[in-house]
Amino acid sequence: MPALISRRAALASLAGSCAALSLPAAKAAEKLRVGKAVAQVFGYIPLDIGMAYDLFAKEGLDIEEINFISGSELAQAITAGAVDITLSGGPDMAFSAKGVPEIAIGTITTSPAFMGIAVGSQSTARTTDDLKGKKIAVTSAGSLTYWLVGELNRVKAWQDEDRAIPVAIGGAPPTQLAAIKTGQVDASIGGVQVGYQLEEQQAGRLLVDISDYVKELELFVAFASTRMVQQNPSTLRRFLKAWYAAVAFMKTHKAETVELAARVLNWSPAVTARSYDHVIAHFSLDGKFEPRALEKLRASFIDLKILDSSADMAKLYTEEFLPRPS
Repeated sequence: MPALISRRAALASLAGSCAALSLPAAKAAEKLRVGKAVAQVFGYIPLDIGMAYDLFAKEGLDIEEINFISGSELAQAITAGAVDITLSGGPDMAFSAKGVPEIAIGTITTSPAFMGIAVGSQSTARTTDDLKGKKIAVTSAGSLTYWLVGELNRVKAWQDEDRAIPVAIGGAPPTQLAAIKTGQVDASIGGVQVGYQLEEQQAGRLLVDISDYVKELELFVAFASTRMVQQNPSTLRRFLKAWYAAVAFMKTHKAETVELAARVLNWSPAVTARSYDHVIAHFSLDGKFEPRALEKLRASFIDLKILDSSADMAKLYTEEFLPRPS
């Protein structure tokens, strides 16, 4: 004979069922498409850290990471509405001035220490003074790396035959490595990891990082589409809150950061660890833009004839969405 249920138990069961039916469904995470200008850049690793350790999920964001091969390709994507937020070089702020519907919303780093000059194993160079009259590999004419060779000439006051010579070879790290190994160039400007990779292969070394002669530069930046700025300001605030939380995590969790970054960047653990040690202190924790770094970037735009001297950098960025001090 089936057991009898008491009236009180029946009412309690009914109440519980009604309560369950009245509970709202868990709010779905908001999808956010984030593009990287280039996949193999240590400066963009906070995105992967934030995804792996649920820092974006904590802010109700579901990140779709999309990798590109250049800042110009990324600018096309944001113009087409294919991405919402982008991680790219500070020089891409010039795209905003030329009509690309984006604006810089937070700095990743204002230090050129992420970039360096590497030389081959046969090189006797010990300082930048030894690059007088030498051929230095750059990505392309009119690029930031091209300007950095010109800035070295300016700082050293090298003229005529003493000037270091930029040689455009493209931006792929394997191409940079090959150009140095074959003697096509005497040195190469790229990420500091290029020098570490050469050293690991016993084919060269890092000579200096770029902060040896350029102290501040708006190097890596997070951008948002103007559509996001107008329609989803709270989403941008949550994204940046999670981003800078990821940076804070990285600064206190070397082992976890190196392990993940090595997989994402496809670098050896040793090269990744050395890169971490070299650059981790230079990540911004608050995203604020530095006037001197912006002014140096503006100078590069003018030197390269990307923008004229009337360019107003204040129109190319906003700090409206940065985390507020608690």
